Amino acid sequence: MARSFAKLASGTMDSFIMSLVDVAARPGMISFSTGLPDNSLFDIEGLAKASDEVLREMRGDALQYDSATGYIPLRKRIAERCRKELGFDATYEDVIMTNGSQECFDLLARLFLNPGDRMAVENPGYLGAMQSFSAYAPEFIGIDVGPEGADADQLARAVESGAKLFYSIPNHQNPSGNSYSESVRRSVADIVRGSQCLLIEDDAYGELGYSGRAGRTMKSMAPEDTVLTGSFSKTISPGMRIGWMVVPEWMRAQAGRSLEAMSLQSGTLCQKIVDRFLQEHDYDEYLQGLRRSYSKKKDFFLDIMEDELPDCMEWNNPKGGMFVWLTSPEGTDAMRIFNAALDRKLVVMPGKPFHVRGGENTLRLNFATPTEDQIRAGMKALGDACRDVLGI
Repeated sequence: MARSFAKLASGTMDSFIMSLVDVAARPGMISFSTGLPDNSLFDIEGLAKASDEVLREMRGDALQYDSATGYIPLRKRIAERCRKELGFDATYEDVIMTNGSQECFDLLARLFLNPGDRMAVENPGYLGAMQSFSAYAPEFIGIDVGPEGADADQLARAVESGAKLFYSIPNHQNPSGNSYSESVRRSVADIVRGSQCLLIEDDAYGELGYSGRAGRTMKSMAPEDTVLTGSFSKTISPGMRIGWMVVPEWMRAQAGRSLEAMSLQSGTLCQKIVDRFLQEHDYDEYLQGLRRSYSKKKDFFLDIMEDELPDCMEWNNPKGGMFVWLTSPEGTDAMRIFNAALDRKLVVMPGKPFHVRGGENTLRLNFATPTEDQIRAGMKALGDACRDVLGI
């Protein structure tokens, strides 16, 4: 007998990104497609030492249930960083730990969205977040994002029309790599302050600015109207699944109850290990090493792009994060470039799935994952694919 899924489950968007992970894992493939960090930059010895110490010293307590909202010492550490580096006051009670920041998005949608509610998202915007929000059947309103950030006029109209949430990545945005200017940050904060629209400020790449943070957090400008989400996935380990959100006081109790209903608690063993790792390492010094490595890799990637891609292709020079945004001539279909590259054993990420509208001639490239040899070979394949599709 055929079974039918619930309407909300059936409405969840497909994940184009995760489907490419399997493709990229095939023998002989080179990938510029996913959002994975560089494996070689994980501090394996440091995390192994922290893990051993936690298990030896805490013994069974390390493996036991803990607070539904997360390991308190790590929450205190995150709150302190919010005060010292992110520019706003926070206590550990404001910090709610989750199983990766993806769980933040699901939790926030559960808290605020009813089917048919309007929600503003960046255009282009992070596909993984939109997939999570799509499970709650909102009406997405795309807010165009350019080199300076989100279009404030479009956002103002969306908020006036009743948008309940605005999801944004203001620092080294996924997929474009661009960051919001200070004026755009102030405009966004002004628009949401005192409105019925809650700003979700995803800070996944905020610590990976090559010269430091790209700008002030909007949470510091509109603290009661903003939830800031963060993660150790891009800096320490994605597999440990440690995310968090910093919420206004008025949200604390309901967010905690909803998280407990969803998953009982976030995974505290990994939180304890990371807390010990941070206790024994200078996090800012550690981040400086990551920033130098990614900046060097990005420069190499751009140099090879310059050598291999046809002159009609355009791209940006991001100041942080892991992505370069590639644009083919207006009117061309980047899916054809995607397919031509795949025939040459290179996986790239088409830009259209990140869009509510438009984006047919865009591609997102991840320079963090491939080695230098893979970058050379992959960029040659991409250049050949472009020339083949464009007939040049």
